[in-house]
Amino acid sequence: MTDHYDIIIIGTGAGGGTLLHRLAPSGKRILVLERGPFLPREKDNWSYHGLFKYYSSETMYNKDGGEIHPGFCYYVGGNTKVYGAALFRLRERDFEQFQHRDGISPEWPLKYRDFEPYYTQAEELYQVHGKAGTDPTEPWRSKGYPFPPISHEPRIKEVFGVLTARGLRPYPAPMGIRINEALMHLSPCIRCDTCDGYPCMVQAKSDSEISAVRPAIREPNITLVTEAKVLRLHTNASGREVTGVVAEVKGAITMFTGDIVVVSCGAVNSSALLLRSTNDKHPDGLANSSDQVGRNLMKHVLGSLVGVSTVKPNPSKFQKTMAINDFYWGEPDYPFPMGNIQPQNRAAQPNADFTKWVEPSAIADVILFLASDASCAISGAAVPVYGRG
Repeated sequence: MTDHYDIIIIGTGAGGGTLLHRLAPSGKRILVLERGPFLPREKDNWSYHGLFKYYSSETMYNKDGGEIHPGFCYYVGGNTKVYGAALFRLRERDFEQFQHRDGISPEWPLKYRDFEPYYTQAEELYQVHGKAGTDPTEPWRSKGYPFPPISHEPRIKEVFGVLTARGLRPYPAPMGIRINEALMHLSPCIRCDTCDGYPCMVQAKSDSEISAVRPAIREPNITLVTEAKVLRLHTNASGREVTGVVAEVKGAITMFTGDIVVVSCGAVNSSALLLRSTNDKHPDGLANSSDQVGRNLMKHVLGSLVGVSTVKPNPSKFQKTMAINDFYWGEPDYPFPMGNIQPQNRAAQPNADFTKWVEPSAIADVILFLASDASCAISGAAVPVYGRG
């Protein structure tokens, strides 16, 4: 194995995998280091009880010593192996200073116009299905979606119509799914109910491994090393350039050197790597003269309402085909961003104990709690509801 490369990319997720795909045809000698192995194709991919083994069990700690269980997915493709495949663009105003309920989101140095060409290219690479002009908050686009929107199943189509009749503006969700509805017998996607949070056993989800890494590693100039945990970065004597990467590869400590090193191992692990890479020039870690590396994490904050009813069952399998942005920037009596609403695309929970679920009469209290300061520590909440509403 050659130990010096033109480019070293750490991580194969949405960032590292996509960059690898772009750079692979350049002819540059590129080393890619991935902490985990390839995710195996097996029945547990679609098992509610089996899927949890694909998330790491490691424990991290906050500044007060409290435990954090981030549940990362350490496989080729990173967390995109278990993501929900919804691929939205940020709005133009997302790049400007904006007041949120808990503080000010600062202005970005780059704007939407700087990212727009790359959004377009990413939508093509990840085969995003959607329909331009139907999202009321949609930013301008230089091109439409490369693939048509995924059709609604009957119950979702009905809900879409009811929401529209009540004055909301649902629209087809932009989904990175490898589906061919015109010729379903040739389609990788079979419209299953195990998409959000599950690996795709039939490799129909546009994750980084399938869409970016696999095509790239066919090139002779690409070297992918799996089960390689990067421990620290080395700099030159001046401390101004990263020149080396120390990794534990299948239990052995190995040093790799490169002209360019790309740190793309996720927001948390990239920060942790920079903080571990202290030296005389950087006693607080690399790129951390501001003392902000590892702080101000913007988590994937969400809440879920799950309704179970015997009045009108929902037989849908692949139901994540619509979205609502009517409250993205808030509403008249709540002038703060509230984000996006979309259906979950998960299989039913087996052996659920409905006696522990929320009664319809208590939904309002639960929602008020989730909107209060008392719930600030909660980064994700699923609220199962059972009964007649």
